[in-house]
Amino acid sequence: MDIFRYDSDLMQGISRVADLAWLNILCFICSIPLITIGSAMTAKYYVAMKLERGEALGVTRTFFRNFKDNFRQNIVVSIILVLIYAFFALDWYLIIKSNASGMQVVAVGMLGMFSAMVLIVSFCIFPMISRFEMKNFDAFRNALVFGLVHFFRVVLGIFMAVIPFIIGIWYFKWAWLIWLFIACVALYYNSKFFIKAFDKVEERTFGPKETQEDPDYVLTSGDDTDQIGESAETEQSSESQENEDMNEAAEAEDKEMSEEMEETEESEETEETEDDSEDTEE
Repeated sequence: MDIFRYDSDLMQGISRVADLAWLNILCFICSIPLITIGSAMTAKYYVAMKLERGEALGVTRTFFRNFKDNFRQNIVVSIILVLIYAFFALDWYLIIKSNASGMQVVAVGMLGMFSAMVLIVSFCIFPMISRFEMKNFDAFRNALVFGLVHFFRVVLGIFMAVIPFIIGIWYFKWAWLIWLFIACVALYYNSKFFIKAFDKVEERTFGPKETQEDPDYVLTSGDDTDQIGESAETEQSSESQENEDMNEAAEAEDKEMSEEMEETEESEETEETEDDSEDTEE
């Protein structure tokens, strides 16, 4: 049956789900040291966006190549984020344990706002590093601005990243399967979102991309095909007319050359006969 062919929509969909699942598993395994979580997240989004554009040659090979290429920068970013999370965790612990009621509301509000900003940066910085080359400070700043501009979509992405662990508390036996399913869905939609958003950023920064279409492979219909056929016929007729004109010009040049050669030969012959007659008279 056609649905079981390797290029059918069903088989392509199954292949995409398998690639996304394997990509999440690779990211989880490479994130176990915790300090390499940045490199794993960057490589995951890099491959996911490549898959969405149809440019990934292989999930595993592309993942580890990008993991190696951005390892240094991601290590630094990961260390900075770990220190920031440790600082905010300590602050939350001290506020919860403190008994000051008046200042506690203000402190909780300020700490909650800064904690949300850290979550936004953490969600956006690694996909941004996977797409653009930038310094660490620029990466943190641009990730924060990007997250605030797309605030509601980023909040949805953070929710989809956190919800599997919350559900897994009640369904611990199936926690890994729930996490894998939601992670695949989240990675699919997040990669589409980042591709669309990053393309807009590139268009605003560098201008729209110029796409050159090959006229031999442009598919048209109706009046367009008739116009193309007529234009092709007129081009062919003009080319044939030019060829005929060139041939006629070449023939005319050949005739002129032959006439000139005949005239020179006749003049030489008359000169020779005159010389012979003068010799006979002498």
